[in-house]
Amino acid sequence: MNLKQLSSSKKGQLWLCCGILAVVWIVLIVRFGSAWLGDLPDKKKIANAQKEFEKISREYEKIRVEDAEARSVRKRYRNLAASAWLVSVDGGVETALRRKISDISEKLDFKLSSIGSVRVGRINPEFIYADIDIQGAGELDDLIRFLAGLADIEPKLAWRRLDLRPDNRFRRSTGAGSANLAAQLNNVPVTRLNFSGTLRVLVYEGKLTAKDLNITRTPVENVPVAVEEKESVPAEKAPEAPQQPTVTKGAEK
Repeated sequence: MNLKQLSSSKKGQLWLCCGILAVVWIVLIVRFGSAWLGDLPDKKKIANAQKEFEKISREYEKIRVEDAEARSVRKRYRNLAASAWLVSVDGGVETALRRKISDISEKLDFKLSSIGSVRVGRINPEFIYADIDIQGAGELDDLIRFLAGLADIEPKLAWRRLDLRPDNRFRRSTGAGSANLAAQLNNVPVTRLNFSGTLRVLVYEGKLTAKDLNITRTPVENVPVAVEEKESVPAEKAPEAPQQPTVTKGAEK
């Protein structure tokens, strides 16, 4: 059967088309087959891709951890600023801090023998601290109420130093004619104490406002900022955490 007879029938035409298509495929494979085979991933390429993926995953995890730490630091910073003294809310610290302490003293009828001036020192460009010395004496129950009143002041105050000593002038012996008065005094319960200490408050002077910090405490009204020269003390690296009061034992002579 020649080509003319083959192309005259439908079956022959089909076979002829299949033959031509096969020839075309062979030509394409010969011409472009090496490029196609080169694009197919082999074991080496797959291993390299896996290594690259692991490297990118480690870098992503590192960035994710650093971002979480940055967010945590930013949150702690905002919380610290929100808990600090803010002049726009709490008034000038040199004047308002003394007034807050005096108000607690008058409210609880606890007389203070001394309220010192406020001393300030800079911690960094956005934070300063303010210290104030107070001194007084009173019955143990009254003193506890006064200390509790100071603990309720907003923003919170921290004790840098607190000394408590028995006031021996108000201790009386229970026996008569004893030669060892000191021994008698040691057996008499302490009902009155002398105390002195230094209170500290952290003051925020940054750009964030009370609205930015979500401060909800009521602003202090008509508290002027002190015009007297500030008494500076050496700056510290970071604000100290509130310390537990230390009680000094032993009677005064």
